[in-house]
Amino acid sequence: MIRSFELQGQWFPLPKVGPTPTPIHHITTAASLRLGHHLAHHQFRLDSLFRSYFQKLAHISPLHRLKEGINFLPLSSHASPCFSFFNGGETSNDSTNEAMSNSKVSSINFFNGRQWTNVLLALNILVYIAQIATQDELLLWGAKINRLIDKGQLWRLVTSSFLHANVGHLMVNCYSLNSVGPTMEKISGPNRYLALYFASAIASSAMSYWFSEAPAVGASGAVFGLVGSLAVFVMRHRGLVGRGKEDLQHIAHVIAVNMAMGFFFKGIDNWGHFGGLLGGVATSWLLGPAWKYESPSSDGRRIFSDKAPIFYLINAKKRS
Repeated sequence: MIRSFELQGQWFPLPKVGPTPTPIHHITTAASLRLGHHLAHHQFRLDSLFRSYFQKLAHISPLHRLKEGINFLPLSSHASPCFSFFNGGETSNDSTNEAMSNSKVSSINFFNGRQWTNVLLALNILVYIAQIATQDELLLWGAKINRLIDKGQLWRLVTSSFLHANVGHLMVNCYSLNSVGPTMEKISGPNRYLALYFASAIASSAMSYWFSEAPAVGASGAVFGLVGSLAVFVMRHRGLVGRGKEDLQHIAHVIAVNMAMGFFFKGIDNWGHFGGLLGGVATSWLLGPAWKYESPSSDGRRIFSDKAPIFYLINAKKRS
């Protein structure tokens, strides 16, 4: 998130046109590019590993159900990297045909589970166009402004994450979202992905509200939440994920660089970034996925069960 400035006791939005690029802009862009390159480098390996393991799991029953009764397999049918880490070997063409016939839902978006990332990117761009059309009235569109939130305008905790100070700010955040978003959408499935994104956005704005008086806008808090969620996933499955230690080190490096910039340069809302990171970590811990090895099936397949805490809470409520 980026903070605006104070002048003569009144809060004003950031100017429409950004200043000449400074070292902070270059460092931010470089960090985003590095994370995107790292994820893209492993994407083919993750997807190819996922194909064979998903085919093994596609017809296992019974499956976990969420509280609202959504079958967990369709919810996770877009989660290719999730299953990819658990590949136990190659699968025959017969198994492939069987899996595809058993789940038309998974076959439709099997390798293209990024539709909600595309929607979020489009929303950020369309909102920015609307900002320009209304003379960049960030106050009108819902920037995080503490005194207005104090008056009950809680919706600003969400809307501020879809506003941007200038086109450079928008481009960096969209690139970052496009880098990590598709991976997290595939890992989590669409429902959990949206919950994760909005929980991170709200946590980012809330932390900024509690600890920073300056108005703020930007999607970077939500992106920090996605990065934190990716770290939780790798940590949870470090015994099953190849190169897990290397991935964690890279994620930690990206987080550290971006947080450090907030301490040394003005105009960056580090509280918002930190809040988004915590929100993403907490939401991912609660909602999962948290795959655990159960036991081999009668035909030798390895069976994994999602042990995310949310399922224990749902089951406990049902028993009470």
